[in-house]
Amino acid sequence: GSTSKAGYLLLLDGGRSSPRGVVMDALRDASLPRRIGWLASSARRLLDESLQVSESLAEATGLSEPMVRWAALTTLETVRPDSLAALAADAYRSGAEPISSLSVVLAGNLFTATVRAVFVPLLLGIPVTVKASSRETLFPRMLRDALLHEDPELGRAVELIMFRGGDLEEEAALVAAAEATSVYGADATIAEIARRHPQANLIVHGHGVSVAYCGRRSCTPDTIDETANALALDVAAYDQRGCLSPQIVYVAESRDGHDASALADRLSGALERLAHELPRGPLPLEVGAAQSQWRGLAEVEGQLLTGADYAVALRPPRPIRWSPGYRNITLSPVESIGAAIEETAALGSSLKCVGVNPASLGEFAQAIHETPSPAYVCALGTMQTPAFDALADGKPVWHGLLR
Repeated sequence: GSTSKAGYLLLLDGGRSSPRGVVMDALRDASLPRRIGWLASSARRLLDESLQVSESLAEATGLSEPMVRWAALTTLETVRPDSLAALAADAYRSGAEPISSLSVVLAGNLFTATVRAVFVPLLLGIPVTVKASSRETLFPRMLRDALLHEDPELGRAVELIMFRGGDLEEEAALVAAAEATSVYGADATIAEIARRHPQANLIVHGHGVSVAYCGRRSCTPDTIDETANALALDVAAYDQRGCLSPQIVYVAESRDGHDASALADRLSGALERLAHELPRGPLPLEVGAAQSQWRGLAEVEGQLLTGADYAVALRPPRPIRWSPGYRNITLSPVESIGAAIEETAALGSSLKCVGVNPASLGEFAQAIHETPSPAYVCALGTMQTPAFDALADGKPVWHGLLR
């Protein structure tokens, strides 16, 4: 029962050339070195093709061409034989068996999120049925193509489908077709799927927010430009549309109390430069309205620095004003690292990532480790480029894929 009526639209027909059971056995029986070599070579092919069709991907994703190329490069270059082998060794260390099959429901905000969602289960020998988001189908099709090209037998272990959101019959068939279903998307969407399928084994990847922390040593004359440039890349990447995109930057103030203001000025300049190197994509109409409202409140509550495609707000940390993304960022002064930890702890399980200036990274990671936060802590400038085996929602990236 992996298919139902015609609404289960195959985007690529390779998965129909063999009975599904035979395909699943071929993947599970393949040696780990074979799977590693297959996925690494598929990633290289997918990168080459993504760079060649960056204009089409830009149109499909709403990002600029330079941003598409940057995203493809920084994501697919992490899929290397050594990183794949390390992840597999970590997963297998527990001695648990991989699940028999996985369905994946993709979101449409970050096109490269498809890579880990599909490659990790395949690495563990788990066949995958992928429901592509109706918002973006080009990259999933390219990924499927690359897998089929590099190893036609193993490539058939990925079935790529599409149906309209809200089609309950198709959704039920998708969930029933696999031992577990990995769902990416808004919390409301995930909650509805969970309500309709109470017996399903769901692996949820819901809404999340990320922040940054800049300690006092991040705003000295010797470090402030480096801090601003790293932070600007984290803000600009994917046009601040993902859950790893920083929305608020907590800045530990020194005695003169001008660190946040100085950093806001340097960050504005860095974002201005990136507007030429990694231009922002078109601003959707609904985001434009939210942006106007956010910027208006920022001017009332503090200061606002704006450019053609970005805005930097300088305001107190409370009340929290989440930005609409698209390179609108808040800097909030705090008294100490303890105050920043207190602010991040209030975000609970929604907090996905905290970017920290290198000089404060160890201290912050230790402090947040003592809280219940599941956040992934990393250096500024790397928030949007996690390692292939980086934690997701505070758990191993293979969480839910082993019995």
